[in-house]
Formats: sequence, structure tokens, C-alpha cells
Amino acid sequence: PYKGLCPFHGEKTPSFVVTPARQTYKCFGCGKGGDVFSFVMDRDGVSFPDALRSLAAKAGVEIDERTRRDDARRARLREVLETAIAFYHTVLTASKAGRPALDYLRGRGFTDETISRFQLGWAPAGWDQLSRLLQAKRQIRPEELGEVGLATPRQSGRGGFYDRFRSRIIFPIRDANGGPTGLGGRILSTPEDGRDHGPKYLNTPATPLFDKSRTLYLIDRAKAPIRKGGQAVLVEGYTDALMVHQAGFDNVVASLGTALTPGQVALLTRYAKRIALAYDVDPAGQSAGTFGVTELNALIGEVQAGDSGVGLTDVGVVRLPEGKDPDEVIRDAPEVWRSATERPAPVLGYPIDHHASRGATP
Repeated sequence: PYKGLCPFHGEKTPSFVVTPARQTYKCFGCGKGGDVFSFVMDRDGVSFPDALRSLAAKAGVEIDERTRRDDARRARLREVLETAIAFYHTVLTASKAGRPALDYLRGRGFTDETISRFQLGWAPAGWDQLSRLLQAKRQIRPEELGEVGLATPRQSGRGGFYDRFRSRIIFPIRDANGGPTGLGGRILSTPEDGRDHGPKYLNTPATPLFDKSRTLYLIDRAKAPIRKGGQAVLVEGYTDALMVHQAGFDNVVASLGTALTPGQVALLTRYAKRIALAYDVDPAGQSAGTFGVTELNALIGEVQAGDSGVGLTDVGVVRLPEGKDPDEVIRDAPEVWRSATERPAPVLGYPIDHHASRGATP
């Protein structure tokens, strides 16, 4: 790696590191980092398409018109998504409609700084509040919201679109460079009106920006700490990941569900080879909603078959107190979380240890 003075902030001691093997840069003073594209964007204050054209010209690469159109389209979709994220955040923090959700988040232990930093939001009730407001105020067409997975065409003969996320807490999802790709939505509580309000958690569907199988929540915040510490810790949900980050353990990402895909493993192993699973693990597979023996075997097979450089000795299971979620452990005993993640149980021996600790025969 090469080291020098950071071009983004004044310093006398070099803290700006360029790693040619990874084609990345990182300043350990101001925190800026990324690839050659984000470097030009930050240095020159230009958009991605402009940075792409500038670098292509330096490299003698000709960009065809189709590539230009695709890049411009993706940039527009990110702009649409950022605008929606800002709308949902404003509803949560500055409206009467968002007050119950804000009280709920505060009651769960989230600080206002965390709510602001991670741009949590609230999708109001109503079939098309997002669509109508953004069309009127920001000239964003419902069809564009449909392209990023925030609106769905009506099935009735009336045509038009309705909002995909309604009466849900909103968790913005970003790629490794911090660009928005999608949203996660959680119902505030289990309704007692007997109606079907959809699943507890709802993600953006597959779009030109969002592929759930290649996405990890908070990877943009966690990638530098993961690389620095050499270990990534995975939890299942948004709230677990946020609570752990709020407590200062920022090498944590969420896999948006219990299944860990090859694409997610590949994304993680760009930054570290050691992976610790802080899931609700039940090797017997007898508890609903847990990461059971089938999932463990699938993960073991995936690691063995992969070419990521991750071996079975690099994958461990975080042993938390019985019945405790990561956010509960963080709130009650942060030192327990630190110890458990620093010394995870080997994934191969975990089923045996699990049964032995219960006095059972595996």
C-alpha cells in the first residue's frame, strides 16, 4: 500500500492509504474511502456519470451511448430513492403521523442521533401519499417509484400506482459505497384488527439497484471496521444491527434474513476472511425462525465449495445467553457481546457443543 497526505482534509501526518491490490483508498483521519470512481466524485464534486467519463478519457476507453444512458438512468433512480428516504425520515421526525413510530424507536433504546445518522423513517398510512407528494413537489413520476420498488401498479381497471410501503418503519439500505439501493419496512406492532397487514418485515423487490442476495445491511458503515479488525459479525435484522452499531461495535452487518447467500459471502470476503454468525442458532432445527441444522449444513457446504479463501476454521457461531437477541445483550451487557464475538464457537463443532451443553446426545 501507498501512504500520503489526505487530499480531502488538512493534515501534517499522512493517514491516506491507497491499496493497489484492492483498487481502493482510505483516509484514517477523515474516514473517506472507496474506489477510483468515488475518489474523483469526492475530489472534483461531480456525479458518477461525469467521473466515469473523465476516467474513461484518461484510460483511452470509449463509452458508447447505451452505457451513457444506463449510467444516467441508474443515477436518476438513486436520486429518486434518496428523495423518498428523505420524505420518510421527515415524516418520522417532524410529523404527528410519525410520532408513534418515533416513540416506539426511542422506547426500543434508539437515540435521536442514531435515528438521524441512519435516516430511519416512517411510511404513513394511505395508498399513495408518497407517490402523490413526490410527483407534485419533486416531479418524480409514479413509474419511477415503481422502478425502484416503492410503488406498485394497481390491478384494478383504474390504473395508476399505490405505495408499496404503508404504515411501516423504514430502514434505508445502501451498497458498499453508500449509494441507496432499497428499503426495508417493519410494521410497528402486530395489529389486532384481524386484517392481513402483510409480513412483519418487507423488503424492496428486485430492481436495477437492489439484489437482496448480494446485499448486506450497513455494509457501507461496517466495511472499514471489518477490514481493520479482520472479522465480520452477522446478525439477522435491521434493529439488531443498528443497536450494535449504536453501542460502538461497528463491524456488524445484517443479512436481511437467516439465509446467507454466496453473493453475500463474496461481498463480506472483500474485507475479511473471518465470519461470526450472531444468529438465533438452533442446530436441532426445532425452533421456528431459527438458523437450524439445514442452514448450518448449507453454509458449511458453501464455504467448502467456494473460492473466497474462507475456510471452515474462519466461520464461527456467537454464543449468546439463552433466549437473548443481540440488541438485548447490547443493552444489558455490552461486555458479554464483546467477549462472545471475539471468541465465537467453531461452526463445525457447534452442534456437538450445543447438545452437550443441554445434556443431550447429538
